[in-house]
Amino acid sequence: MKNVCRINRVELLLILLFLPSALIAGVEVQYDWSGGPGVTGPVIWWFDDFSTQSQTSWTILPSGKLLLGVSTISHVINSNMGGCHYAFPADMNGDGDMDVLAQSTHKYDVIWFENDGNGEGWDTHVVSDNYPLHRCAYPGDLDGDGDMDVAGANSSSSNRGVEWWRNDDGVGDSWTRFYIDDQYGSPGFVCCADINNDDTLDVIAPEGNNLTHIAWWESSTTPPDSLWEKHEVSSSSRSGWELFPVDLDQDGDMDIMSACSWYDGLSFWENTDGLGLSWTEHSIGNETGVRSVHAADIDGDGDFDVVCATWEEKQASWFENLDGSCTSWEEHILLSNSEWPRGVHAADVTDDGFVDILVAVWEDNQLFLYRNLDGTGMEWSVHLLKSGWWFQDVDVADFNDDGFIDILAGATDAVEVSWHEISGYSSGWLESSILDVGGYPEWDSIAWTAEKPAGTDLFFQIKSSNDWEDMGAWCDTIFEPGSLVGYIDSTHRYIQYRVGMTTETRFGTPILDEVRFYWSSMGIEGGSVAEEFVITAIPNPSAGGVSIIVPSLYAEDVEIFVYDLSGKVVRILSERNGSTFIWDGRDSSGHEAPTGTYIIRGVVEDRSATVRFVKL
Repeated sequence: MKNVCRINRVELLLILLFLPSALIAGVEVQYDWSGGPGVTGPVIWWFDDFSTQSQTSWTILPSGKLLLGVSTISHVINSNMGGCHYAFPADMNGDGDMDVLAQSTHKYDVIWFENDGNGEGWDTHVVSDNYPLHRCAYPGDLDGDGDMDVAGANSSSSNRGVEWWRNDDGVGDSWTRFYIDDQYGSPGFVCCADINNDDTLDVIAPEGNNLTHIAWWESSTTPPDSLWEKHEVSSSSRSGWELFPVDLDQDGDMDIMSACSWYDGLSFWENTDGLGLSWTEHSIGNETGVRSVHAADIDGDGDFDVVCATWEEKQASWFENLDGSCTSWEEHILLSNSEWPRGVHAADVTDDGFVDILVAVWEDNQLFLYRNLDGTGMEWSVHLLKSGWWFQDVDVADFNDDGFIDILAGATDAVEVSWHEISGYSSGWLESSILDVGGYPEWDSIAWTAEKPAGTDLFFQIKSSNDWEDMGAWCDTIFEPGSLVGYIDSTHRYIQYRVGMTTETRFGTPILDEVRFYWSSMGIEGGSVAEEFVITAIPNPSAGGVSIIVPSLYAEDVEIFVYDLSGKVVRILSERNGSTFIWDGRDSSGHEAPTGTYIIRGVVEDRSATVRFVKL
């Protein structure tokens, strides 16, 4: 619907451009800020961009609503471990603080970092060293003795397989290594869950490197050692990356979500008999290169939806479980055209009761928060939490014991293990582009549509001028829609607004849907002898330059602006030959302007005229 409105609005503005100035009663609207900052102006209408901002953000679905941003404090856990594919939060020493378990890609270590309780100090403890190509280490109480053990996936040719380490002293300083399966082909991921409903943890892993199996193992001894019984989930899931065990169909037993690089893509494996001995595959999406998978109730309807990152298709999506049966799914794309999204995690990070989505992007070195604004998964804002690190994995936990969820990230370069403390900004602002109405109007009023939850506020300031390079000072703050009388000069040609936002709560924010400015034309008084002011572009269309001809009476004083259809000024023409201005088809930087339609506007005194020109 918004695209339809935008088309109608552009058509209306083009019609208004060609009406005589005395007939125009104007309104200018901005309802989309998703184009981002950098356009100072002047522009002939507000599109989806603006001049500058601080601590604000905007929605992406639907596009463009304005709201307060999210602040991030990043904390380094380790930056010299040689790369990390996965990091998991767990209380490894039983002291009540959330520690971190990770694997070193290039230094061949499995290590855990002891939290000092505030998330500021992290002592390193070695679980295992000198075992090449540990791809994943996952925490779980595998022997049921009340402390945290470790399951591991090793993809090296000499030590490949699935293994586990027993926490011998219960505080994570002494470990014994056992093989679970030393013939299992190049697993890149491992996790734990109770697959067969016997109240003990089992181990699950996919085969990597173009192999095809997903399997789970249950211990054959109590307590477990190296004797484990293997059960096959799939023999056709080529190049498995990541698994997520969850009771997706909510029938009381543990199912498995799988992310594979080929063929299967994104699948739900239904634990048909409840014992893990019979499995039925349900395809959720046929995307290739699925790298990460997670599940949560994104739309608040009581069933599980699925989140995934797809590196080959360069996107992150969530799949809506349409009828709760886990057989009918609709994809909603959040992130696209991104270089290698590698990790996703769904959790209520913003403490509003709605499930948000975190995305780790590897080659673009970015960590994103997608905030679920309305709890239905249909309205999102996006926040870049951190850039510059090669993010591979993302998880959540409370690391500083403040009662709020923090974000854990693993990366293969730069800072390999980090946690990120987030909060909403208490205030922020945005400045629009400078608007050129092309004449000398009588400014009437300002109106806006916004949501203001309790504890939040939203307000405007305006400045206007007849010289866009000197806009003057901001007017007094406007807290309610209404008349502009007393705030700005009623006859100024250029106008700019600034919107401010505040909140008294941690993640509370007002949301601005649109802002409108109304004016009427002053018209032309007397002047019956005055020559009509029109401009002409010849030739039109043209693949080269174009001559803009103005009435000779106004040639010395007229200003000629060339705009693209987004309203951005492409060129201001100053050199003339008599009453003719020449545009050579280049922008203000001297670069050839793209082919397309341009608006050429002439402005003199209280008159303006436009002509549409097509550049071939």
